[in-house]
Amino acid sequence: MFGVMKIVFYRPHANIWFRNTVGRILKKKLLPTKYALFLDYIQTTNAQVFLSSGLFFENSITGVFFRLFDQFELVLWCLLNKINLRRARFIFSSESLNDKDVLFLMHYGNLTYETDEVASKGIELAQHLSQMNIYKAVHLTHYAYCSKIGAENLAILNPDLLVAENNLSSNSRYFREFFGAVKSDFLTLPYVPAPRFQNRKPFDQRLPKLVVTGSITYKMKSQEFIDFFGANELQPMRRRLYEQAGEYTAEMDCLISDLDSSRQSQPKKRKGIFYSIWTSVFGTHPQQDYYKIDIVDVYNNYAMFAVPEEICDLPAIGFVEGMACGAAYFGVESPMYGDLGLLPSIHYVAYDGTVEDLMIKVRFYQENLDELQRIAESGCRFVREKLNPGVVYGGFVQALQGRIAELGDRQNGE
Repeated sequence: MFGVMKIVFYRPHANIWFRNTVGRILKKKLLPTKYALFLDYIQTTNAQVFLSSGLFFENSITGVFFRLFDQFELVLWCLLNKINLRRARFIFSSESLNDKDVLFLMHYGNLTYETDEVASKGIELAQHLSQMNIYKAVHLTHYAYCSKIGAENLAILNPDLLVAENNLSSNSRYFREFFGAVKSDFLTLPYVPAPRFQNRKPFDQRLPKLVVTGSITYKMKSQEFIDFFGANELQPMRRRLYEQAGEYTAEMDCLISDLDSSRQSQPKKRKGIFYSIWTSVFGTHPQQDYYKIDIVDVYNNYAMFAVPEEICDLPAIGFVEGMACGAAYFGVESPMYGDLGLLPSIHYVAYDGTVEDLMIKVRFYQENLDELQRIAESGCRFVREKLNPGVVYGGFVQALQGRIAELGDRQNGE
């Protein structure tokens, strides 16, 4: 039997991973969150949950201001998001980590970022946290941004566990190339669809076309990424479908949003502390119109869908959301799906990653809708039974507790 686990979520209010940020809520321009269900599930277990503000700031007047502001923002974030504070406590200092079991932090925004300048600042946090006597688990969302700097910062942190939706250490050549020096255990934490994603429309009433969704995110600036892939696109297949949509109107409808283009059309931001705070509260997200789409309704209106993966071997959350809505998923044949138990032609339709092959598969299933329905139903059933919070998050918590216990046993034996 495991004891009560004490887990600390580092700066959960800083991005939209676990809930919308304070700025998003005050502007009433809410965005989808990928890991809210994970935080919710942890709070239903017997684990003790702690929410941490930033634990490292510059020793200056500016640093003191940001420290206090960050603490205030964390508390306000909890109140606005109605976080159950009977099941979570605050941590405002590094010393409070000493008797905790796990520190869970996101790689992006802490140890890496879109630009070298900001990503490089992660070394100070990595050095600070590396001295803490606590089991460190790092989630690798957006790990490909500034990979070289991010990997160096991660190595300094020396995490005990790396987490992602795909076992990158086994299944990603890019990850092994730049993160191979980070010696850490790895656990897969698959996406889980939110409860609103429901299958509510009979298959024979759906459009027999492919709907393509997802965002084309910001251009990759790091040279190592560009040299490795020969491109500066994180989701090149989305770009190709976005640009060629007019050529395949009989096969697909494209709802892909170009985030980089939207951002470029916005006024340039001025520098300064107070301007940054002002824009975080009152600025408009460049993809706000895209997020206004009722995506649940979209997935229920189509017989098939695709949300092209990131080229660095990570899936999109949309693949489980669309499958939960009863549409047949079209994705590349990859261990990122196979390791979960998803089988081509059984749970989803596999293609070779080219527009041409994707369209061939779409046309085939437009002529074989009975077969497509079988795949859609099988995929929907798989997501409901295997990718629900109890199975995914319950299994993750159990595996995490086991690793902490093993580490403790090794330390006690030394």
